[in-house]
Amino acid sequence: MTTPVMKVEKLTKQYGAYNAVNAVSFSVEKGEVVGFVGLNGAGKSTTINTVLGFLRATSGSIELFGEHVLPETAHKTHQKIGFASGDMSLFLNLTGHQYFSFVAGQFGVKDLTRRDELIAMFHPELTKKIGELSRGNKQKIALIGAFMTNPELVILDEPSSGLDPLMQSTFIELIRQEQVRGTTIFMSSHYLNEVVDVCTRILLIKAGKLVKDMPAQDLLGSGGKVVRLVSSQKVDPLRRASMIQRTKDDTGHVLTFVFSGKPALLQQWLSSVTGLVDISITDHDVEAAFEDIYEQEAE
Repeated sequence: MTTPVMKVEKLTKQYGAYNAVNAVSFSVEKGEVVGFVGLNGAGKSTTINTVLGFLRATSGSIELFGEHVLPETAHKTHQKIGFASGDMSLFLNLTGHQYFSFVAGQFGVKDLTRRDELIAMFHPELTKKIGELSRGNKQKIALIGAFMTNPELVILDEPSSGLDPLMQSTFIELIRQEQVRGTTIFMSSHYLNEVVDVCTRILLIKAGKLVKDMPAQDLLGSGGKVVRLVSSQKVDPLRRASMIQRTKDDTGHVLTFVFSGKPALLQQWLSSVTGLVDISITDHDVEAAFEDIYEQEAE
């Protein structure tokens, strides 16, 4: 049995009486791309900062590459780790070129091939001081710095925050390249579609508690269909319906719901609806599916 690259056991971080992270446990195996998702304030950044040793846990344990990690020993594992966040502090008086030279020196990188490949992908501004750059350009430099050392594990906290849509697509392509290379990646993101695109697993955190550990494909499959129909008479939805909404307008009685069952059941139910005036069936998007799961866990 292989040793997980990352193993977190009952991790808790308290601020006074407030549990920012509450008994969180998970592991990440070599080569996995794991998405860590939750609403603002759910505990994503606190978990990541504690895993990296930037914060001290109140209780629980953290292992990276099979070694127990504390803030005073975390630096021993950092040579194998790339890290970038959406609000990462960089050396603002350095240019991009100077920052990459600093990173190469810190990590003992002699072959700069990967750095040059990443520069060609992201086209960052390298001659101005980082403090003078736009947020998007700062984020490009942070990402290149995280990946240019060919790390075994990359930890990303809102990594594409500040990137324009084209660069977000480039970032997704980068993650796919790294997955082929066998890099282990643990990433939080506000862009759920981005996480589903590239991750093999999704961890869902809510109010400091890990409430779901699921294959990314399951989130897609949980989306179901949004059904909206208008009828001349009031209609009761079928049993497998959720997120039911009823209104009435000039066209008739409007019923909207999400259906996650077999299409044949929906077809059979529709055939029994009388006074049907209009109908539309669309995909329930990933963001909405995420909200459904959040609601289910709350219940």
